[in-house]
Amino acid sequence: MITTVTLNPMLDKTMRVDSLARGQIHRALKLEMIAGGKGINVARQLKCLGVSVLATGFLGGEVGSIFEGLLRKEGLSHDFVDSGVMTREGVTYLEPNGTSTAVFEPAGRVPVERVRALTKRITKLVRKSTWVVCSGSSPSTEADNVYYGAISSANKAGIRSVLDSYGSAFKRGLEAVPTMIKPNRQEYQKTFGKELRSEKEVRRAMENWLSAGVKFIVITDGAKPAYAASSGGQWKIQAPSIRTVNPVGSGDAMVAGIVFGLEKGWEFERCLEFGVAAGATNARKWPVANSTYEEIEGLRKQVTVKKLK
Repeated sequence: MITTVTLNPMLDKTMRVDSLARGQIHRALKLEMIAGGKGINVARQLKCLGVSVLATGFLGGEVGSIFEGLLRKEGLSHDFVDSGVMTREGVTYLEPNGTSTAVFEPAGRVPVERVRALTKRITKLVRKSTWVVCSGSSPSTEADNVYYGAISSANKAGIRSVLDSYGSAFKRGLEAVPTMIKPNRQEYQKTFGKELRSEKEVRRAMENWLSAGVKFIVITDGAKPAYAASSGGQWKIQAPSIRTVNPVGSGDAMVAGIVFGLEKGWEFERCLEFGVAAGATNARKWPVANSTYEEIEGLRKQVTVKKLK
């Protein structure tokens, strides 16, 4: 089983409207809701690939109850801790021409006792897992150490872990030395206060993380080439050219694809191909993180992977 941890999930609503104008009243044509959050997306994509997966993290209030109902409806196994605060909502207004405008609620502060409860829950789940995937932002400073605890528990249990976050939660998680990390360039800048302005700087950052003990590193930059590193070398990966419909969750689908490959025992280069293909497959349709193996594999052959010297 693979366990995903989402500290800051969001009930994701999409309102389809004829058009959107500031200062006007709008009547939506259709409302769609989905349980959102980076770790949720990773779990959803892994489930679509036939992997046994369980999602945990924080949920709270009436919104949290709706969130759990959606997870049950799609058959996604979960074991969340009551945060004691209302789970946030996000609304995306989608126009017929594909223009989308999104508004996300701020997260609430999670009480320290609830943070401790989640840490204990993760420690128990680790014993049943082969991977722990820590994805997304932290809702408040009180929760910034959860990923550190999850990765430390994974290391003690001899299982592998992924860290995909930013800010203090990412810095603290790095101290525990996860198996794999996947920041993007913007998150790197937000976390460390400096840009990765060239390929040389990207490669130096990856070398530093390898020296610190991280085994697999992927740095993404939207539709631009991604970079990756392991003890076997460094790579530059270009996704195939596609018509983007909805990029939300593409990085999460990529994480799921790479973990899927590593779990299968594939060589890292093939895992990168499959992961990047999973992200591209996700971006070319509206539903988030629900691509089939056949869809991803069909696009994998169009991924360009170059090993760097």
